[in-house]
Amino acid sequence: MKYKLIYYIPVIMLLLITASAFSQTARLQVIHNAADPAADSVDIYLNGTLLLDNFKFRTATPFIDAPAGTMINVGVAGPNSTSASDTLVNFELTLTPDETYVAIANGVLNPGSFAPNPDGVSTGFTLFIKSSAREIALDTSNVEFIGLHGVTDAPIVDIIARGVATLIDDVKYSEISDYVGVPPLMYTIDITPGNDNSTIVGSYQVDLSGLQGGTAVVFASGFLLPDSNQGGKPFGLFAALANGTVIEFSPVTGVNDQKNEVPSGYQLSQNYPNPFNPVTKISFVIPIAQQVTIKIYNVLGNEVETLFEGFKNAGQHDFYFSAENLASGVYYYTMKAGNFSSTKKMMLIR
Repeated sequence: MKYKLIYYIPVIMLLLITASAFSQTARLQVIHNAADPAADSVDIYLNGTLLLDNFKFRTATPFIDAPAGTMINVGVAGPNSTSASDTLVNFELTLTPDETYVAIANGVLNPGSFAPNPDGVSTGFTLFIKSSAREIALDTSNVEFIGLHGVTDAPIVDIIARGVATLIDDVKYSEISDYVGVPPLMYTIDITPGNDNSTIVGSYQVDLSGLQGGTAVVFASGFLLPDSNQGGKPFGLFAALANGTVIEFSPVTGVNDQKNEVPSGYQLSQNYPNPFNPVTKISFVIPIAQQVTIKIYNVLGNEVETLFEGFKNAGQHDFYFSAENLASGVYYYTMKAGNFSSTKKMMLIR
């Protein structure tokens, strides 16, 4: 587990000065979770004044006082901006006095250059706003957190504390959950498709010991398929604490290869999601290390893509197939490994 602690003393001073010009204030935390490589570091302007200089991806501010009861303009510019005239996008917000907010920058600047969201949710650069945020837990014996699905190219997921309970159910991109309270212990967190908890997309070791009475924003970050998203950062799970510390949770196993158990036979699983648009996961299991080929065919039997051809160790292996350049319809995928061969059908719906 990695910690990123950013001290925003100049920012806090600026906001205190800015907020003092207004009779009413709100509490606000800002998190940068926009995975677009062009927005890896940004400058943030508040009412035309530089607020955050070179605000980096996967970092956060602590909760601070912000002007409330009047409209404010938040502008986002590149890291080398010289004034508010360089902003790429602007947002107008009115914060309610004495309310507490989390604002999360998310999405991509040019959605047409990235893989679309499989559930049809807009992926344009935006601010996700959560009101009634908490700086301390209501139940001080627990850790309380909200969860954000911030991965533009990922489908609906569940977040499950292994052997404990489903913490967040059926959350899709852009959605922020209600607060969940759990004892401050060590957990293994599994991320699964929303309607298939037997398929684990990723598992993470989450150490909440020492955070009793605290709060966090847990956010899924990056891209499920970086190669289809301009080489952006890969999928990961993070938490922003109220003081601005960002924790990176360590994966228990890789997303792409599950090797904890040696299987007894061959298996080609049904793709998920299915139907899909345009990305789906194809998984297979082999009992021994050997050469494997996965190919995609159209309904006429013509090969449209070789998804994988190479050597793999025994175990489960996952691949993500992007059909962004293919037309809607039925497709088939075939796995060959030694004398084993299997074919399954999948449906692409635009």
